[in-house]
Amino acid sequence: MDKIKNIQIGRASFSDVSKFNMYYVDKTMYIPDIENIPYIFLVRPRRFGKSMFISMLSLYYDIKPHKPFEELFAGTWIYDKRTDEQGTYMVLYFDFSAVKQATDDIQKSFNSYCNNEIEAFLVKYKEYISDDLIKKINEYPSASEKIEALAIGLRDTNHKLYILIDEYDNFTNTLLSDAGAAVYEQITRQRGFFKDFFRNLKVLSGRENPVITRLFMTGVSPVTLDDVSSGYNIGTNISMLPEFNSLLGFTEKDVSDILDYYISAGKLPVNRDEMLEVIRLWYDNYRFSVVSDESVYNTDGTLYFIVTAGSYKGVPPDPIDDNLRMDYSKLKHLVYQDQGVNGNFSVLSEIVSNGGIWSNVNKSFPFTMIKKYDNYISLLYFLGMLTFSGKVVRGRPFLHIPNETIRHLMYEYVREVIEGLQTGYPRWVSKLRDLIPGMAYDGEFKPVFEYIAKLINEQTSLRDFINGESMIKAFYIIYLKVNDFYISYSEREMNKGFADIILFPFYQNYGDMKYAYLVELKYIGKEFKGKKLKAEIANKIAEATAQLEKYSDDEPTRKEFRLVPYGTIGLKKVIIVFHAWDMVYCEEI
Repeated sequence: MDKIKNIQIGRASFSDVSKFNMYYVDKTMYIPDIENIPYIFLVRPRRFGKSMFISMLSLYYDIKPHKPFEELFAGTWIYDKRTDEQGTYMVLYFDFSAVKQATDDIQKSFNSYCNNEIEAFLVKYKEYISDDLIKKINEYPSASEKIEALAIGLRDTNHKLYILIDEYDNFTNTLLSDAGAAVYEQITRQRGFFKDFFRNLKVLSGRENPVITRLFMTGVSPVTLDDVSSGYNIGTNISMLPEFNSLLGFTEKDVSDILDYYISAGKLPVNRDEMLEVIRLWYDNYRFSVVSDESVYNTDGTLYFIVTAGSYKGVPPDPIDDNLRMDYSKLKHLVYQDQGVNGNFSVLSEIVSNGGIWSNVNKSFPFTMIKKYDNYISLLYFLGMLTFSGKVVRGRPFLHIPNETIRHLMYEYVREVIEGLQTGYPRWVSKLRDLIPGMAYDGEFKPVFEYIAKLINEQTSLRDFINGESMIKAFYIIYLKVNDFYISYSEREMNKGFADIILFPFYQNYGDMKYAYLVELKYIGKEFKGKKLKAEIANKIAEATAQLEKYSDDEPTRKEFRLVPYGTIGLKKVIIVFHAWDMVYCEEI
């Protein structure tokens, strides 16, 4: 047997595939479609393989690659289907994540990085560029001027430029969170150097007989591009086109093939079907087009899981790759306002409570409009915290939380927002982590639910928002998700109804857990008092009892999660009733 291929998470150089004998999921079949669009902009969430794809393009089109085509592309789809443009470009490659985050002089940092790349470009292609032109280019101080001189100087030659920009918005996103809106707007609006950079690219791409005939740019958000769009607006945003839905990420076949390869090689001593089920639960379910039928898996998350599963010879104790975790400081400012929270906190609570939200996605929007309701939801979509579910009603798609990894990260984000309003408060995390095992193994749910009710009651800064069943439910869901004992769902369909909160054991990791939970939560407004309140509590209990009995008879769900009689896990059915922000009832039926 050939030497077993390596999985090396985080490597983004396509040349490393052959150099280090890496397992590579082929994406070269998209090259012909990409050639139909000269100037491309692509947004995808973090850790989805953008850099590897850009690197593959650079080596495919480079007129002077450091390795022969045959060595680099052996075994790929494009190997014997290469296009006429293969190997015909001088490639200028920028990775803006390498720009130093020097907020005191970001322009200097930007030009320093870009100028180093341009200098390396001139050395590499010196046989195609005259000495006089190289000398002239080096006389200019800014990257924008150097690129302009290069493009103009090559106009009368047969040489063409392919510009690749990876993580175009990396340093601007960091700048926004660290230095604030004023500094960000200074470089991206009016006559800012970053806007001028893209304005120059537009001019040089749009002229008659242009030298820059192709450009491919990636990022995690369309915000910065919108802010500089008057500088560069000739590109095609392919991010939500159905034909490019699976351009990045892994399909189910890709994941199945990886599992089959390592299982047959003896590197993954696991049950294939069970392992695929777990990977699907934690990393699948992204759709980047509203009309796409095929979902894709997160690239790095899937590879991380397979590597760690090989080490543990089974499901790893922590399925979430730390590289997928977010820097919440970059998002929290979108929720805070005047020492409190704004309406976007209600958006988050609705998403948590309902598992998603009905909303269209805006393809672009400026930073100044980012807190607007639909733009904020769109940003969550582009960051991968929401994705198309496949459901569309009256022209509006339902955007849902794609998988268990993102569910964890989304709830962490909301908890970070809440903690930001408190002083010395986060002790509740350790308290709940101490209580939840008793709930999971001994059926002692009351201490957990009562403690969460206490936490809700203490949220005085959020009481304007705690005014309904949906908000109370959101609080319970985010507080319960402090560990991975349970796979949680809200508004999941069960027996032709929708259950409020369902907690199913993560049995692949905790095979000895004893209890799952089906929770129906009811809310009574503060206007009810005295006898009317008692009567309304009784009505809510009766209503919830009927619902729980109906939902618990859902046979497919019992089979899926190995509940009695299809497994050893018992199902506890619990009713919780709140009167305003006070819990007045918590019992099992």
